[in-house]
Amino acid sequence: MILDRRRTTLGAAALAVAAALCACGGCGKGRSDGGDPNVAAAALDAARTNRVEAPPDAAPSVVRNVAMWAAAREGGVEELASLATHEGAAGLVEAAADPELRATAVRAMAFARGWAQLPFLAQLAAGPDDEEARLALASTVDLASRPRRAEDMEDASELASGCAALGTLARDGERARDRRVPALRALRMMPCSKQELPADLDAK
Repeated sequence: MILDRRRTTLGAAALAVAAALCACGGCGKGRSDGGDPNVAAAALDAARTNRVEAPPDAAPSVVRNVAMWAAAREGGVEELASLATHEGAAGLVEAAADPELRATAVRAMAFARGWAQLPFLAQLAAGPDDEEARLALASTVDLASRPRRAEDMEDASELASGCAALGTLARDGERARDRRVPALRALRMMPCSKQELPADLDAK
């Protein structure tokens, strides 16, 4: 999955390179810049600045589509689903390391295929930030309610880890009800291994 993510980002970088070379005449029969490599490098930098962005804590091969992230931040289901398809579950978890992208990434995780994002969502659901927990639980419930897909079982270990963490949260009588109830609701819809669930909550 990480390999697929890197292929995607490397492909985006390759497109930026091609666009820059075309802008400098490299795709035609002649070059107006006389073959100066500095001109090509400057055009590449400009193209990359306009079309993609690399977060400061990411590897150089990781690039982000600024326009797509901005649309998802301000938009609705369609924009979030498009972002999830573009980034993939692992890419969204990776992007969530950036506080400025985290809320959008968490919302988009509801639409990403597989369960690779579930342990991260469960971690946020039990974390100290109430707003992040609310977003994470909302995405977890949406994720749990979707139709099952064949590729879901490729993430069996992530599913098991996330289910266990959500079960711990749901059973913790010291935690707030507005966290325990969504966790229990998600558990009842997900294909988790059998575990003890709290009997003192109404998850309807």
